[in-house]
Amino acid sequence: MTVALGGDLTIFASSALEARYQHREIFGELCYGQIGLPPRALVIDAGANIGLFVLFVKRQQPDATVLAFEPVPESAQVLRKNIELHHLSEVSVHQVALGNSRETEAPLTHYPALPGNSTQHPEQKQLQQTVLARTHPARWVERLHRAQTISVAVERLSTYLDDHRAVDLLKVDVEGAELDVLHGIDARHWPLIRQVVMEVQDLDDRLAQVCDLLERHGLQPAARPAPLLDPDVRTHVVRATARCSG
Repeated sequence: MTVALGGDLTIFASSALEARYQHREIFGELCYGQIGLPPRALVIDAGANIGLFVLFVKRQQPDATVLAFEPVPESAQVLRKNIELHHLSEVSVHQVALGNSRETEAPLTHYPALPGNSTQHPEQKQLQQTVLARTHPARWVERLHRAQTISVAVERLSTYLDDHRAVDLLKVDVEGAELDVLHGIDARHWPLIRQVVMEVQDLDDRLAQVCDLLERHGLQPAARPAPLLDPDVRTHVVRATARCSG
């Protein structure tokens, strides 16, 4: 389906509800902040879903190169259609999940009504469902989270990085697999990463672990509550910049 999101922006989406929410989150609330990118920037989008963040980046810096990673086949197909619809160049789609080791068939829980919530860690969605059920009918919440298990390929991010090209922005929104993505970066590639923005749900001390890992690799992180989400879902946006870049 096509969804009109206001202004001149129309996109393909598999869930109009989620597309409108993400548009408000990324374009309205600027959940990833004011992102400064140099000309001909290299951007990694881990968890690209249907491409709203890709569009956000390309509207700021049309000549940016974007490597978009989306493991869910349906979402990756919609992502490709949006790239074509908006005549975006220098965007490559990789239909894999990113993790700390390569796998050919890893289980992933896919939510057709909320594809951007698809996850390798479905047990972590229980808190979100509990909080939503406080203000929405239980049957509606259950329907949104009706799931199917699919198999996806997993690759390490370093497989796709050039030893001699800086990563101007690494964006990570992978529904519980944040540390896995970061552990998939080789030591030699960390000095190339200038800026990170990522969504982190603070379960099992994950927020502190993410910030500590970023600090150990020369980045200075700061966290703030994610906009639009109930604070009880415990989700934060972490932004980190390389110390040498100021």
